[in-house]
Amino acid sequence: MAKQGKTAFDNNEKSESLKGILSWIPLCLMMIFFAGTWSFPYFYHITEKYNSLIIFISLFLLLLIRGDILKRLKEKDLDLILTGAAVIIAFINLIIIGSNFGCILILADFLLVIYIGGRIRLDDIQLKTLEVFFLLMYASWFFYDRAFSYNSNTGATYTVFTLFAALILLSKFVKKNVLFGYLIVAAFLRTFTLILWHLARGAFMALVFFVFFYFLFLFFDPARHKKKYLFLSIFAVFGSLLFVYLYVMLSRTGFNAQIPFFYKNIFSGREDIWMEIWDMLKGSILTGIGSGYTLKSFFEYNIHNAMYDILAVHGIIVFAVSAFLIIKTLKKAGPRIREDQSTLIASAAVFAVFFESFIDMDLMWADYSPVILLLFLEVFHEKRQ
Repeated sequence: MAKQGKTAFDNNEKSESLKGILSWIPLCLMMIFFAGTWSFPYFYHITEKYNSLIIFISLFLLLLIRGDILKRLKEKDLDLILTGAAVIIAFINLIIIGSNFGCILILADFLLVIYIGGRIRLDDIQLKTLEVFFLLMYASWFFYDRAFSYNSNTGATYTVFTLFAALILLSKFVKKNVLFGYLIVAAFLRTFTLILWHLARGAFMALVFFVFFYFLFLFFDPARHKKKYLFLSIFAVFGSLLFVYLYVMLSRTGFNAQIPFFYKNIFSGREDIWMEIWDMLKGSILTGIGSGYTLKSFFEYNIHNAMYDILAVHGIIVFAVSAFLIIKTLKKAGPRIREDQSTLIASAAVFAVFFESFIDMDLMWADYSPVILLLFLEVFHEKRQ
């Protein structure tokens, strides 16, 4: 009996070891794609059409290797079932309305990041490798701003997002030597000046929200104030739609003003996009309107609001399922947020990206997905010492 138990234990050890080795494949694929995208503009422009597919392949491989899918399905893992159901329903909706199918990958990538980040564990060495990788990716832009080789807003947002990831490792350096704190100060100053140089409102909001949530969670313990934290998690999703409504209503009053330092008006076009999308959506709220349309209000089909995009493109059923999965994951993160500095930074960054995506699509853009995945993995990784 003891021999059988030892054999089963050894087999389980070998299986876990093999999973650890194989999971390097999708992780390396994501790192290569991310590094190529944000280091070489030519690579970025070549792969731009395939970014969602590349990230989907990476995430799905990671799910297959690390996710124990069959076991989870046998155990009736509701979150996995709902993730798959949301993608399937979205696909059926696209068939019904006759839309192109490219947008299904954007949704699938986003839901996989939410599922994998909150429910799958990496080895310590793999997480540390990702931390070092993103610190180096931030450092490469710290010393050489490439934003004008891309889009200035995109470049600034990339810098802010990689700063969030870099702060995780930098904060660990500070524990060993307080002098490393000067690097954090320098990083914030450099990032802030780059944001102003490129007049990137979304990146500025993300940075401000990060600072706000960092200090909020530093003094406000979600583990003790569970109801208030749950409200914040719900607002991170539904507040996005409320913002769209209030923004459009305020724009109709004729009020407008210039944003300090950015030389742009508060109302500079998003209200027209959101009203046009609503006019298209209100008769197809169940199935959504899909993607690929030519908008009168903007030169490309970009809704500039992550949650509104899910609702508009895929319909209210897919949105409801997605909202449930997001809120459940954020709620699950609550008791962990103050466990150590890494989770505090990562949690503040997650909420910052959600709130920044009230006015943009960065939360769901494939080129940023590896950063968002790291933030969720950091929150849920069992690494406490």
